[in-house]
Amino acid sequence: ARSRRHRRGIMNSANKTTLRELDDEEEYLVSKGFEKVDLASCIKYLRMIDEHKLRRPDPVYRAASLVVNNQKRAKVQKQDLYAFMEQLAVAALDVNGVDTCDRTIDVLRETFPSSSRVKRLEGMSLEAKGRVDDAVAVYDKVLEEFPSDQRAMKRRVAALASAGRDKEAIDALAKYLDTFMADTRAWERLAGMYQERGAYRQAVFCWEEVVAAEPSVHYHHRRLAECLYTLGTEEDLRAARKYYAAAVDMSNAGDVRALYGLALTDNRLRRKGKVKGNPEIAADGDGQVPVTELGQHAAGLLRKMYAAGEKIGASKPGLRHIVEGQLKTLLDA
Repeated sequence: ARSRRHRRGIMNSANKTTLRELDDEEEYLVSKGFEKVDLASCIKYLRMIDEHKLRRPDPVYRAASLVVNNQKRAKVQKQDLYAFMEQLAVAALDVNGVDTCDRTIDVLRETFPSSSRVKRLEGMSLEAKGRVDDAVAVYDKVLEEFPSDQRAMKRRVAALASAGRDKEAIDALAKYLDTFMADTRAWERLAGMYQERGAYRQAVFCWEEVVAAEPSVHYHHRRLAECLYTLGTEEDLRAARKYYAAAVDMSNAGDVRALYGLALTDNRLRRKGKVKGNPEIAADGDGQVPVTELGQHAAGLLRKMYAAGEKIGASKPGLRHIVEGQLKTLLDA
């Protein structure tokens, strides 16, 4: 039944598939589909990869190679063939097949001499060869002609970053986000680049954009809290405390870093209150909830987590006692 289903032909590109279906298709190809040169399944798999915007180099390389090298048997339209060749070129770079990539680009260039997509592939090939400056020049030329080419803009950022030209990469990514403000992953990347340079105030702005776009993702709240904690002013610590608490709540108390962050933040707020001689600093913004209450709650959850881990053998013996000592130091400070 399985083999009959795979021989039914090429999937309509309008069909929606699930990641489970994609994983099943990949499992079939790796187990026997590639060996049988099942071109229909290779085509179906490549389309599913494109639909879900995934990057799985080895199986994509093998599937695309079979389709491209058996064009007549595959009976695909030219437009589809060129899309598969593009997938082949990118996958070839990922598996260190630069020669295959270059041969594929040569064929595409003959058919599409002025295509920005082909030029972008040329830039990626140059990056793989270590010729980053040449790659940036290619992307610049593409953007002169197509100023809003999203992929070329992102490749240019990646090339600049890989060359260690961090300031230029940050400026390029900020310019990209002026046009594509809804790109959450780009905001994450910019936040990380600012953090690497110690520009935490700018990183906070970026993480706020990420949280606004994906408010139900707990680790976004935690990452924003970490930046605020690093800044360390009383106002920033209070904000960090709220975002750490949100991360704990959204993760059902499963985010260990958020739990530690909550305990650390409360510890710093209490120390600030002692230095200023102001007991009110040890209270929430409305003056009702002592900061120690959340810190103690987080510490209690951590104790339970490590105790359970030790009981079932998931954590190293003695680790719970080390954690107990750390938490005691935090809560007694």
